[in-house]
Amino acid sequence: MPLPSKLSDTSQVHLEQLISEQTQEGPNLDLKRQLPTAWDGGAKHELFADVSAFANAGGGDLIYGMEEDDEGRATALVPLQDNSDETTLRIADLLMTGIEQRIPGMQVQPVPVTDGGVAGTVFVIRVPQSWAGPHRVKSNFKFYIREGNRKREVDVPELRGLFLRTESQAQRIRDFRTQRLGRILTGELPCRLIPGPKWVLHVIPTQAALGIGSLNPLPYLDFTRQIPCLGVEHPGHPRINIDGALGVRNTNSEGLTHGYTQLFRDGFVEAVYTLPSRGGETFLPGVAYEKYAADFVTRIRTELIYAGYDPEMAILMSLLDADRVELSFNRFNWNVDMSQGFFDRKTVILPEVLISGNEPPLMALKPMFDLVWQAAGMQGSINFDAGGEWRAHA
Repeated sequence: MPLPSKLSDTSQVHLEQLISEQTQEGPNLDLKRQLPTAWDGGAKHELFADVSAFANAGGGDLIYGMEEDDEGRATALVPLQDNSDETTLRIADLLMTGIEQRIPGMQVQPVPVTDGGVAGTVFVIRVPQSWAGPHRVKSNFKFYIREGNRKREVDVPELRGLFLRTESQAQRIRDFRTQRLGRILTGELPCRLIPGPKWVLHVIPTQAALGIGSLNPLPYLDFTRQIPCLGVEHPGHPRINIDGALGVRNTNSEGLTHGYTQLFRDGFVEAVYTLPSRGGETFLPGVAYEKYAADFVTRIRTELIYAGYDPEMAILMSLLDADRVELSFNRFNWNVDMSQGFFDRKTVILPEVLISGNEPPLMALKPMFDLVWQAAGMQGSINFDAGGEWRAHA
C-alpha cells in the first residue's frame, strides 16, 4: 500500500501497513534504518543522490526509520530519537542547497511512532517526478536516476532524454497559458466581462504540471467549498461547466462582471480581473494588487490542497492591454519622471514564480512584484523594505 497522497496525513498505521504487506523497495520507495550519525560530506552526497534520482525518474518516498530484510522488504519500525522539528528543517535546508535545479513539490514529513514502548520519529521525504530538471548533485556535478531498487549515474543518451522530457512538461505549461490568454483576448470566456485591461493570474500545482491528480468540481456546486476571486474577499458565485468549477464575481445590471476564477479539472487555475477605471483612466493599484495576489494565492492553495494537490505551485501573471494601465502610487513620495509607472507595451507576460507550501505568499511573490514594477520603469516593488519585508510603502 502506498503512503497517502497527502503526505501530512501519514501516520504510524500507514507505516505499519507497509510492514504487514512486506512492501519491497523499488522504483518509488527507498528504506533506510537510520539517519546519518553526522551530516558530513559523504552523508550529504548520499542524500542528494538518492533524492535527485527519484526526481529524475518517476518520483518516490525515501523513509528513514524503517528496518528492511535482505530482500529489501519492510520489516520493522525504528523510532529515531532525533529532534523532529530540527531534523525536518535541516533535511529541507540541505536539499534546497545541495541539488540543482530546485526540485518542485518536495516535502519532508516527520511521523511520530512508538514501537516496543520506544517513542520516536520516522522521517519521510517525498520526491515528485520533476518537470524542472534534470537535477544534478552539486557535490560532484553528476546526474542520477532511480532504476529498480537502486540509483545509478545517468549516461549521455539518457541525459538528453531527461532534458526532452522536462522540456515537454514545461511546454505544457506554456501552451496552456498561451491558449488561455488567446481566448481571453478574443472574448472566448466562460462569462461576460466588463470591457477594459485585464489582470490575469494562472496557478499551476507542480503535480498538475506532471498530469498527476484531478479536481472534482461538484463540492463547489453545493457550496461545500468556495471559489476565491481576485480583488474581493467574498467568493465567486459558483457554476459548473465542461472545464470544471467556475466562480464569478457580482454582475451589473447588464449581466457583466469584473472577473472570474476557473478551476480546471486537471488542477490548473485561471483568475481574471478587469482593472478598475476612474475618470477614464485605468489603474493597477500599487499596494492593493500585491495584497490581492497574496490573498488569492493563500485561498486557492487551500482549495488545491483539499483536492489532493501538494501545496507547491507556479504562479504566472499577465497584463492585457497594459499600455492603457497606470501602476498607481504616491508620486510625491518618490523621485520619478512622468514615464515611470506606465507600461510600454500592450501585453506584459511575466515568467513563472515557484512558491512552496510553507512560504508566506507576500514574500514568495516578491520576484513577481519586482518584475511588475520594473516593467513600469521602476527599480522594483516599493512595498518591501531593505530586509525584504512587505511594508506597503506606496
